[in-house]
Amino acid sequence: MEKTNWYAVFTASRAEKRVKERLEQAGIENYLPVREVEFVRDGLVKRLEVPVITGCIFVRVSEINLPSVLSIGGVIALLKEKQGPVVISDEQLDSLRILNERAEMIEVVNGKIPVGSGVRVIQGELTGVQGELVEVAGGHRIMVHVPCLIGVCANVSLDCVKAL
Repeated sequence: MEKTNWYAVFTASRAEKRVKERLEQAGIENYLPVREVEFVRDGLVKRLEVPVITGCIFVRVSEINLPSVLSIGGVIALLKEKQGPVVISDEQLDSLRILNERAEMIEVVNGKIPVGSGVRVIQGELTGVQGELVEVAGGHRIMVHVPCLIGVCANVSLDCVKAL
């Protein structure tokens, strides 16, 4: 059996959910992190599920099967570095999943982020998240970094983390 890895693929504008459905129909394991947001329109509060990372969905396939992912309608490109597709580790994806499901509030950070110490959350709602400890005004955050793409941050107490 061929080894599979997680990869990030970019989608057409506002097509993340349709691409997810098409990937599932094709039998391709995928993960689309979404959050529920509230907004006011015409005086009414409405709730809407939106992707955490706009225009991006994660797929788990073997490198040989990447062309089949790129043939799915709405998939635009694969996240790449000079040497080829960027592999996202199981630990990074699991940590992103835990942050998205359990953190009360998260923030997506683009661009350069100060690199801190590697830590693992050992207690509380975010137990199991592995990332970098980032200091911000008034507190600390744990950041799960997806190589060449983004960082996702959530508040964390120093007494809940252990250095790696």
